[in-house]
Amino acid sequence: MQFFYEIALVVLCTVSTADLQAATTTTGFGFELLQAQLEAFESRMQTQLDALQKHIKLNQNEIENFKSLGAEMLLNKDSGVYYVNLIPSPNKSFEVYRDGSNNHGFGSNWTVFQNRFDGSVDFNRNWTAYKNGFGDIRREHWLGLEKLKRILDTERHELLIIMEDFEGVTAYAKYDNFRIGNETEKYVLQSLGTHTGIVGDAMSSHLNYKFATFDQDTAGKCATTYMSGGWFFTCYHSNLNGIYLKGGKQSSNKGIHWYHFRGYHYSLKKTKMMVRPFAQRSKG
Repeated sequence: MQFFYEIALVVLCTVSTADLQAATTTTGFGFELLQAQLEAFESRMQTQLDALQKHIKLNQNEIENFKSLGAEMLLNKDSGVYYVNLIPSPNKSFEVYRDGSNNHGFGSNWTVFQNRFDGSVDFNRNWTAYKNGFGDIRREHWLGLEKLKRILDTERHELLIIMEDFEGVTAYAKYDNFRIGNETEKYVLQSLGTHTGIVGDAMSSHLNYKFATFDQDTAGKCATTYMSGGWFFTCYHSNLNGIYLKGGKQSSNKGIHWYHFRGYHYSLKKTKMMVRPFAQRSKG
């Protein structure tokens, strides 16, 4: 900018000198006219310089915004909504949300089948809703047991569960061989594999138990009692589809719970359940 301004001043001085020399041989009126022209020229130059400076500032802001967007894209390089068609047919495709963040060092490309973070979606749903899915896959949602089953049937999958309390503490649990049965089998929890993570295993006690909702409950009536859908024994160590209760610590044991992370009397703020092909575990 300073360089352009200096060039403009040089041009202005050159023109001024030449015209002033000419003006000394003419009348005083000619000198006054030249002075007025020079002032008008200087005003135009200043306006153009101001406009150029504003344009440069706007470009700098755009560059900074682009850098910020680029950093976000690198952090979540493949997050977003994808269509999957596991049985090639125009009527068999469905949308899923893939999480592309690093996920505590476990890498990206996780398909999210449960996401909760603000209580905007009621998870006390009937069998049909849990089978087909509900909510907005870009926000709070349950993908659907039938879709989940179709994904898991393609190959061995691992399960990652990420949780957060109202104090901002995050925990996770991972299982390396997650499988469920079909609808006839009530989507029974068939396998979890080996557990790893920074919190204890609250899922394995649910192994070999059928999925239940209030309209297709088990003998213990756990789904009805805790207003949730899930794999229950009598009744649970994990109830991530429980009632959304704000504030964390509760006087009752009805809420979003993972027994080994804040116990039965603390309802969690955020939960996310995701699956990924086991073969991708080393690729991130």
